[in-house]
Amino acid sequence: MERPLISLPSTEITQPSDISLVSNSVTSVQPNVLLRTGVFTPVGRKTNTYDVNRMDLTLDLVNLDLCQKEGYDSVTVKGTRLNIETDFKVWCGIVLVFSQYGLSSNTISLKFSEFAKCCGYPSRRFDKNLRKQIGDSLERIQSQSLSFRRKGAEKAVHTGMLLKARYDGDEDFVELMADETLWDLYRLDYQVLVSLKVLAKLPRAEVAQCLYLYFLALPENPVPVSFSRLRERLRLETSIKEANRKIKTGIKKLESIGFLTGSFLVKKGEQYYAIDKRFKKLNNSALKSISA
Repeated sequence: MERPLISLPSTEITQPSDISLVSNSVTSVQPNVLLRTGVFTPVGRKTNTYDVNRMDLTLDLVNLDLCQKEGYDSVTVKGTRLNIETDFKVWCGIVLVFSQYGLSSNTISLKFSEFAKCCGYPSRRFDKNLRKQIGDSLERIQSQSLSFRRKGAEKAVHTGMLLKARYDGDEDFVELMADETLWDLYRLDYQVLVSLKVLAKLPRAEVAQCLYLYFLALPENPVPVSFSRLRERLRLETSIKEANRKIKTGIKKLESIGFLTGSFLVKKGEQYYAIDKRFKKLNNSALKSISA
């Protein structure tokens, strides 16, 4: 029996009227919580990617519809580490697909080429190696389990960022299944427009890429950010001194491409970074200079 595939007529998707941001093949609308927490982190050659990581996201996700209806007051995520180079791109593709078709079905099948395009990959990359990279990434993303519990009660539900992922290189399709009870995850707090174009200007600089996501998620006129908070976000498996060096190098990379301006401060022995200005919109002069 031939599998029905969805053909995306356009990669540009307009969000509902209360959300003015737009996802397409070079930008992705992402929930703020996934940017400011350590879901996507730098994964270097020495990082043990098979370690299972667990994070408490209660403060960030307690307002989900599911929590409000069922009285869940504890939310954790557990799974293998997700990298910023491939896993975040694939996650952006997943978000883009379900942004358009999630209201009609929680299971979407589409051609590999269409999904790779949603992830921001150019057509010249559509080969066997990319299929394997995306397949491995879908496995890692599917490993992220979300657990909702009510403290002091025998009540819980376990689901995930992605319930099921299946791909077939011979038949050229990707199938994705999401938990429809979590649709409002993408409308919590406020949403941020992530530029995949900016990430592409930071090749092999995972620390800088993760810092870019984190700084995007901060509110307007943020207070100086401590390096201890940035170390927590990045979850670097190194000494504090080396982690601070990598953070400072990453921030300087973001300054060099024109994403932000600011200054380094030291207070009571702790290092801070004070943001002066961020250039978040794709049509401003700073981001135009990146593609010049």
